[in-house]
Amino acid sequence: MIKRMNKVKRNIICGLILLMLLVLISIDAHAQPKLSANKSYFDFGSIREGMNVPVKFKITNTGTKKLKIQEIRTFSSCVQSRPLTKNTLTPGESVELEYVFESLGYGGTSIDKQIEIHYKNSALSPLRLNVIGKVLPLEPYQAPMGELIYNFFVLIDIRSSEQFIKEHIIGAINVPYEKIEDWATRAAKSISDDVIIYLYSEDGTESDKAAKLLQKKGYSQYLSIVGGLKEWKNQHSKKFLVSGKS
Repeated sequence: MIKRMNKVKRNIICGLILLMLLVLISIDAHAQPKLSANKSYFDFGSIREGMNVPVKFKITNTGTKKLKIQEIRTFSSCVQSRPLTKNTLTPGESVELEYVFESLGYGGTSIDKQIEIHYKNSALSPLRLNVIGKVLPLEPYQAPMGELIYNFFVLIDIRSSEQFIKEHIIGAINVPYEKIEDWATRAAKSISDDVIIYLYSEDGTESDKAAKLLQKKGYSQYLSIVGGLKEWKNQHSKKFLVSGKS
């Protein structure tokens, strides 16, 4: 009888210990960092290919311990537009995720892509968020903005304004030779080095001098069209030539 009672006591004690361990494990499981977002997905609706969409999430540490964001994994066309203002979040603290979805190449596609936010010391990591929407294909009469930037150049006629009004290549702007250096200095504030700027004069002589001068000043993207307007007419006759102000 005594042996049976001792066995019962031992079982009760073991049961209590096991229960306490389960409680402690449960408490410890809840006492950890937990990253949550203001929404589980970002729906940009329908856009036309070539448009860029800002993607924003607000993420918050809703756990009971401080967390550190280790890594954010996105798909190739979702690029960070602004770095995180902080990587470590105390309980209750938030930070904005700011990305841009670049739709070029996704025409006619339904998007359902994932962003993963990995953070330290939590079994709940990573937090997974989705970007969804539809990219409409381009119409035959449309071109994406990226194509314009990729092929972008500036054409400058450095002859006198009288010569320019009489005849010039369509799309050219008129900056006479004596003003081109000042124009290049002002333009440098808004035109990046990867934009090619073509100069032409009547026979290429003045545009050669201007391009050489500007390159010495550090403006490497300025190039002179060999032979100028005279050579254009030699090769293309009156094609793309117009008169009057552009």
